[in-house]
Amino acid sequence: MTDKNGAAEDLYVAAYSDPSTAEEDWNALKKLAADDVIKVGALALVTRDSDGKLHVKDTTNEPGIGAVVGGVGGALVGLIFPPALLVSAAVGAGVGAGTGSVIDRVIKRQIRSDVEWAVPVGGSGIVVVFDEQWVDEVEKTVTRADKISRNHLHDDDDLQESATH
Repeated sequence: MTDKNGAAEDLYVAAYSDPSTAEEDWNALKKLAADDVIKVGALALVTRDSDGKLHVKDTTNEPGIGAVVGGVGGALVGLIFPPALLVSAAVGAGVGAGTGSVIDRVIKRQIRSDVEWAVPVGGSGIVVVFDEQWVDEVEKTVTRADKISRNHLHDDDDLQESATH
C-alpha cells in the first residue's frame, strides 16, 4: 500500500515483555510524529492482560497527533481489535467508504496474527504503519523491543514479511 503521496508503507509490530518500556517507546514515536520528524498512518499501543485479552490505545484523537495520523489509523485499530471497536467507532464512522478497500482483510488478519504471536501475556506492543522513508527513525525508537515483526504494505494490498527479530 502507498500513502497519498505515493510512498510505500511498512507495518511494524514491536513486542515488549515490559509494558512501561513499550509505553516509553510509544510516547517517543508519538513525539516524533507530533514534531513532524516522521509521518505515520497508524500508531497504537497494545497491551495483553493476565487473561490474554488485548487492549488498545490509539493516537488518532490525541492533540498534535490527530493531524499526523490519517483516518486509516483509526479504522485500522477499530477493525482489527474488537475490544477497541466501540472506542474507535466514531473515528471509523467518519473515515468514509474508501477506507474499507484500503484496509484489506488480509492485512487485518496479518496484523492481528502478528500481535497475538508477538505480545506476551502481561506485555505490550506497538503497532505502527509508516512511510518506508522513516524506517531508520522508527527502528531507532523500538530498539528495546523483544520481538519485531516487519512487513511491507503494497498497492495490491499484499503483505510481504521482510524480517522478524
